[in-house]
Amino acid sequence: MKVLHFGPSLRPLFGTLHAPQRMRARSAAVLLCNPFGEEAMRAHCIYRVLATQLERSGYAVMRFDYGGTGDSMGDSNEVTVESCIADVSLAAAELRAASGAGKLVVIGLRLGATLAALATSRGGLRLRHLVMWDPVVDGSSYLSELAVMHRSYMRQELGEMDWQDRLRVSPEGFPAEALGTPISAELAAELGAVDLAAAELRTDYVTIVGMSDRASRARLRERLPESPSTRWLDLPGGGAWNLNAALNAAVVPMDVVQAVVTRVEELSP
Repeated sequence: MKVLHFGPSLRPLFGTLHAPQRMRARSAAVLLCNPFGEEAMRAHCIYRVLATQLERSGYAVMRFDYGGTGDSMGDSNEVTVESCIADVSLAAAELRAASGAGKLVVIGLRLGATLAALATSRGGLRLRHLVMWDPVVDGSSYLSELAVMHRSYMRQELGEMDWQDRLRVSPEGFPAEALGTPISAELAAELGAVDLAAAELRTDYVTIVGMSDRASRARLRERLPESPSTRWLDLPGGGAWNLNAALNAAVVPMDVVQAVVTRVEELSP
């Protein structure tokens, strides 16, 4: 495992490269795209396990933090959808250079899946395979979901008697933060405009793993029906990692991890 700093000198990104030890390299390298805010912290252990499993299967894998998040440089108040899309493209280029792989697989969880998809439709990134684990389809609904998650957690931690709702929201109902992660007006506006079901994806194959939002699932499935190039993996236990009860429990849904690794191996031997 190797730590990387890459991208602009004034705003370098932090990444971790998992390099497999095998004579014959796999046909593709794998990039992991983080969820947003608290979900990224909850997913950290999952991504470490997933990266390790892929590395053991012979793939070069990179995890990274978007600018202004995690260990990357930048101001958290300046994070936008567009800046994250640009960071995905930067990370993809860095992984290609570090691994020498000609093809790229990108795996994203929650908003990370959406950002990876938008990097293909808006950023010009071309993929061998896009794996979207419980992607955010409707950005406006996602912001409302973050507000509910924030209030639920605070109420649970402080108790009904002591908790007071101090969460600032815009006239549209968009929260100014979610569990300690700021959401600027610009970021909220960009997220509110996200509609993954309308995006044109530049990838040879798509795999969608589980989905917690049934309405969004139906819209995306209509847009991306099952086909030789699109696979839906319905794994009901895939959302347990994101419950408040799992916050400090390092929950890793190994059935999902193994299904994703198997799917990557199937398409990129």
